[in-house]
Amino acid sequence: MTSDSKTTATVPRWYQVVAIASLLWNLLGCASFGLQVFAQETMLESATEAVQQWYRSIPGWIYFVFAVAVASGVAGSMGLILRKGWSVASLAVSLAAVLIQMGYSYVIAGGLQVMGPADLVIPGAVTVVAIALFWFSRFARGAGWLVD
Repeated sequence: MTSDSKTTATVPRWYQVVAIASLLWNLLGCASFGLQVFAQETMLESATEAVQQWYRSIPGWIYFVFAVAVASGVAGSMGLILRKGWSVASLAVSLAAVLIQMGYSYVIAGGLQVMGPADLVIPGAVTVVAIALFWFSRFARGAGWLVD
């Protein structure tokens, strides 16, 4: 080992499983984004009038925030796979965007009242997974599994 080499902690095998699962999760988020942006009317055909009005009332900037959430989530997941320290910052951006998107859509814009508790499982899961991935990235950095 030369003096320029960095030593890193031994990474457990399950780390890559989590990193790959995070990428797959975030790619599903990209698919959801594509459906909501490009096939919204088709998705809304079977929805109630109240749900249709609520979806149509969501401002365009929320879709930009959604795009930031999924793009930074994918980037952060790729960073985890590559074991890069910048994945922490990328997943922090993703989490912040998820919190803004969900907070606005379901609290400020009234999605809680329109959708009902049963329809909040997926948005809740998205929020919990974003928190978990950010926590995991910080844990991995602290364990020495990520390199700069």
